[in-house]
Amino acid sequence: MNLKHEFTNKIIFRRLILLMVFLSILLELIPTIFNFERYYGLSRFINQGLLSIYFDTKVELYLTAFMSFFSLTSIILIYFFIPIGKYFFLIFTILNFLTIMFGGDIINYGLLYPIQWLKNVTEAFIIYFIFWGPLKNFFKINKAYFQDNNL
Repeated sequence: MNLKHEFTNKIIFRRLILLMVFLSILLELIPTIFNFERYYGLSRFINQGLLSIYFDTKVELYLTAFMSFFSLTSIILIYFFIPIGKYFFLIFTILNFLTIMFGGDIINYGLLYPIQWLKNVTEAFIIYFIFWGPLKNFFKINKAYFQDNNL
């Protein structure tokens, strides 16, 4: 019975990760496809944020590339239950939070708000599963890797 429960939790966890990736893709594609800025022209009225004030566009591009790579790496690591992945995902989530916080205003249209909300809830569930939930034992780092047996 315990193995069946464990298998079910793994399936739910992996589906949560896939849902988060799908919602992230939707959040990027929907504004690009519908081009809301063309209709409303609101981009000239928003605060550009501290990142664009203190950094030029080249640094912002590097930051975006780094965060994309870091996101992809952390998602792959936690999808395959590699223990160091939980720290990658946590660091990515914190850096993403800081980037959003200092990145300036974001126009959130009525269509995108529920998708963003569901993505945030999914990330919270993933963090719960990794650190406190039923899968936390799969993300424990074995201390035998760090000990020298020859001493």
